[in-house]
Amino acid sequence: MSRQTILITGVTRRVGAHLAEHLLDAGHRVIGTYRHETDALKTLTGKGLIAMPLDLLERDRLAGFADMVANWTDRLDLIVHNASIWHGDEDCAADPALATAMYTVHVTSPIELTEALQRSLPARTRDDGRADRQVVFLTDAHIDEGDPHHIHYIASKAAIESSIRSLALRYAPHTRVNAIAPGLLMFHPEDDADYRRQRLARRLLPFEPGPGVVAETIDYLMACPLINQAVIRLDTGRRWGN
Repeated sequence: MSRQTILITGVTRRVGAHLAEHLLDAGHRVIGTYRHETDALKTLTGKGLIAMPLDLLERDRLAGFADMVANWTDRLDLIVHNASIWHGDEDCAADPALATAMYTVHVTSPIELTEALQRSLPARTRDDGRADRQVVFLTDAHIDEGDPHHIHYIASKAAIESSIRSLALRYAPHTRVNAIAPGLLMFHPEDDADYRRQRLARRLLPFEPGPGVVAETIDYLMACPLINQAVIRLDTGRRWGN
């Protein structure tokens, strides 16, 4: 695969950090956004990451950020909308601004950032009919099964997943738009053994896959030029009713 220029939002931890490291190790040029500096971010910049601060809650700064990217590079092959926030419904009931924030970070700002980047750094229609750019949204496999305790979170992820069809129609043929919907990828350090056993027991494939499966799926989408308007589920299967 030829060297590509890639923008990933939210690279300071977990899936975003792993994906950025994977793509840097593969020889790609990677721009990563962050809100707070972490040890993972320092490691990534040491590997060559171009780190750019961006808070998706500050929608008035998206156009300026797109101009910064255009000043750094004359091409952008892949945009990965990974940045995410997670609040339960009890917290949202106590502070309605938290629900609004999730819709902003998961839906409104990614759409507006994609459009701002197209204005500042346009993808071009190619003579061979292939797309010049790809946009990938990270959503959530629980969209299909629901979650009674995280209605706002799931709804916001479902909203951005539904938008890929409209965005693909808007940007065809110069840009492909797809989504990856992870389920259980990796536990948190504070998850105890009983919780882990219960989660795994509800899966058809009862193992913790880790963040590498997202990187492998990104590699697949980058390598296969035919995929457009697709949602790829990474959920190991679910035992319905359990």
